[in-house]
Amino acid sequence: LVAPATPLAARAHLRLRSPTCGQGREGGAGARVQMAAPDRAVVILGDEISLGQGVPDGKGFVTRIEQALAPYGVDVIGGWSREGETAVGLATEPEKQEELKMRIRDLGGVQQLIVVIALGMHDRIILGDMMDMLEQALQMIIRLVQNMNAIPILMQIVPDDIDGRVGQDCGAAFCPVPVCLAQQYQEEGGSGPFLPNMQAHEELANNLLAVLAEEMRLPLRPPEAPQPGGPFDGIWVHKDHPGMLENIQDGIIRSDDGSYAQIHLTSKHKFYIEHSGQKVHAEVRGNELIWSDGDVWTRLEDDAVPLMSSPPAKKNKGDLKSFLKVWEKAEEANKRSRKETTKNEIRAEQDRLNQDREMLDNERQRLEEGMKRLHEETEQVSAMREEIRESEEKSGRGLFGCWQAG
Repeated sequence: LVAPATPLAARAHLRLRSPTCGQGREGGAGARVQMAAPDRAVVILGDEISLGQGVPDGKGFVTRIEQALAPYGVDVIGGWSREGETAVGLATEPEKQEELKMRIRDLGGVQQLIVVIALGMHDRIILGDMMDMLEQALQMIIRLVQNMNAIPILMQIVPDDIDGRVGQDCGAAFCPVPVCLAQQYQEEGGSGPFLPNMQAHEELANNLLAVLAEEMRLPLRPPEAPQPGGPFDGIWVHKDHPGMLENIQDGIIRSDDGSYAQIHLTSKHKFYIEHSGQKVHAEVRGNELIWSDGDVWTRLEDDAVPLMSSPPAKKNKGDLKSFLKVWEKAEEANKRSRKETTKNEIRAEQDRLNQDREMLDNERQRLEEGMKRLHEETEQVSAMREEIRESEEKSGRGLFGCWQAG
């Protein structure tokens, strides 16, 4: 995947070049090591957060992921994260792209390779208002991974809407930022690099394990991990439209049609979401969620109500059972839609490349024809010059002979 000549590539010189080397306590970049390929593997493309900086050794989210995956024979392969790494740098530097493709090719024997993309913190600081560059960079990285027959998971570190939007557009799995990490980010101002605390790393691991569990079909929630809770988490039904379900988990509202929205906390029992450029506020009052636009949701009270990452062991009878069936069907439809979207993206990219090749062939043909005409015209001019020279020589000799005779 070669970076196209777009504004993204043109502006990539803004201090966004990725470091050429780096180390970290939880799997820093170093020499590429050839190893026997496992059946399943997970790699993490990240920065110093993925390297576990700011927390004691072994307490970073990557180590927690390794410990949770080890019993299932899934390897977490280190050496893919770098301190100071940026998404734009990785997407626009040819040597970085080639290194990434080479690393993925080296794991060609892996039946299921998942690439977790945990980048963008430094990009947001450096780019300022030019967030379109970050979106383009993340899209390019996701498509590179998909074209290499690996599975991308976009991991949200900064609590804004960019990662979720890119994941949805590219058909990539999305791992939302934990509420505690979003709170830490807001408390620290959100204007510079930050390092999540131990609680945030634990929740990052739990959220990522939930997504990996869905992708790998494995029960990956660690025994010591806290169960979802809080005033918002759970399954909610629209009071005026009982057939519409909403799943709130870890700061994300997921609808049964596959759409989702990021929660922005304003207090312990209040938050808002951004919809069509407007803020819509909500407040928990008892068993209801009251929205500023007049909508009211009611919580489905049941311990067996599933979350996206943890389906129930058994279902209750009555209305709840029908609700859960609807939810499961919606999840399956969403998964099929996401796979179909990925196929369509690849087909569209292939069609675009074929069109570009055809245009280049046409331009090359026109150039060759122009060069041929230029060569013919040059030969004609040379022939005319030769005729003029010979004519001048003949005229000169005739005049000289007449002069001698006189």
